[in-house]
Amino acid sequence: MMKHKTIDDLKHHALRDNIPIIQDDALKFIQDYINTNHIKSVLEIGTAYGYSAVSLSSDVTHVDTLERDIKRISVASYWIDLLKANVTLYPVDALSFNTLERRYDLIFIDAAKSQYENLFNKYVPLLELGGTVICDNINFHNLTVDTTPNRRTKSLIKKLEKFKHFLNEHEQFETIFLDIGDGLSVSKKIK
Repeated sequence: MMKHKTIDDLKHHALRDNIPIIQDDALKFIQDYINTNHIKSVLEIGTAYGYSAVSLSSDVTHVDTLERDIKRISVASYWIDLLKANVTLYPVDALSFNTLERRYDLIFIDAAKSQYENLFNKYVPLLELGGTVICDNINFHNLTVDTTPNRRTKSLIKKLEKFKHFLNEHEQFETIFLDIGDGLSVSKKIK
């Protein structure tokens, strides 16, 4: 008889394939945030294998998730179906996708770090007033421009620093930065 598959099996599958997944403490923070704030609708940008989408969904919380990589879409679809998750996977490039018309209580961005500001600006119009945008990997392994010799990584760190400044200055949002996981930004829409 085949063993019943669980979310832990999905986690191990992602780790075995070297697919980056959200760190446990960051995931727990977001799950607690969803429960405490009675969040019913989540938009996730960057599905990978679907680990965070499945983990954040529940009977009362639906997750729409966007992914452009064909292999990742295939694997995520398999796990979403197998685990009967309350998740809808859109096999699209988030930067060019324009057909979502619903509104969300929470937007979770965990995609290309260099595109965070573009993704934020593109999807914020779908966020309910009082809703929240959470971005993962905002600290990027605690690297700084001074501590990395790699030019591409320096460029990415500069873009993340610019994005943090953008969030701090955004008048529609109140943002806090948390040293949980690889760093989270939590931006609440106040107007």
